[in-house]
Amino acid sequence: TGHLVTMDFSVDHDEKSQRRSRRSRPGLKLHPDYTFDNFVVGPSNRLAHASCVAVSQSPGNTYNPLFLYGSSGLGKTHLLHAVCCEAGQKFDETVIQLLSCEDFVNRFIRAIEKGNLAGFQSQFRTVDTLVIDDIQFLREREQSQEEFFHTFNALYNNGKQIILSADSPPGKIPSLEERLISRFNWGLVARIDPPSYETRVAIVQKKAHLRGLNISDEISEYIARKVHANIRELEGALTSLYAVATTTGKEITLELAQRVLEGQIKSAARYI
Repeated sequence: TGHLVTMDFSVDHDEKSQRRSRRSRPGLKLHPDYTFDNFVVGPSNRLAHASCVAVSQSPGNTYNPLFLYGSSGLGKTHLLHAVCCEAGQKFDETVIQLLSCEDFVNRFIRAIEKGNLAGFQSQFRTVDTLVIDDIQFLREREQSQEEFFHTFNALYNNGKQIILSADSPPGKIPSLEERLISRFNWGLVARIDPPSYETRVAIVQKKAHLRGLNISDEISEYIARKVHANIRELEGALTSLYAVATTTGKEITLELAQRVLEGQIKSAARYI
């Protein structure tokens, strides 16, 4: 398992190691590209982005809990990682735990099996910020919901930040206890919608730049017109173009892009 909050600070090795030992928790590694600088803001995600920036600057004091929701592939996970990265750099001593809800549930089950529930509770109730992706995974898991309820209360009552994401708003998550729904609504609930055409163009250009892929505005606009579903499909289109560019050395023209992406875009269109 990787360690969370292992950002690279400009400090000497010994100091860096000491900080990491105080602040690390087993969990997801931060994605190096999932930062606020690399997030393209548009009307569909402006509130979610602004709220995440605010929370990263003042955890536990601004929007608590912060609940992001929207369909898969719209940038929720990107924002969660960005908050952790920003807060971890701003507050040297902070302890941040980022993980998926499935991981939380699996760790809880293992703790019960090993008779180490106290250790599990200590791990999650002593952090400064708890970030859980895909909290809808709690549905129909009564014992896990009970555990998370008490974890939530312990953190909230101590002024610690809680950030959650899901594919739907709290009240629309099936078989979720009312007391959890109520608590998830205590702070800010921010929706993320599919990006507009203009935002899709900007996303394609940003992602292409990060990959070192030189494509024209005409190609960016072509991809944005053809791919509507989500950001991951835009990234998939760029991955295909990147593969062609790096393996053949060919310049990416509009004609080549259309030929390479024809099947992929038709496949994506069926799911829109």
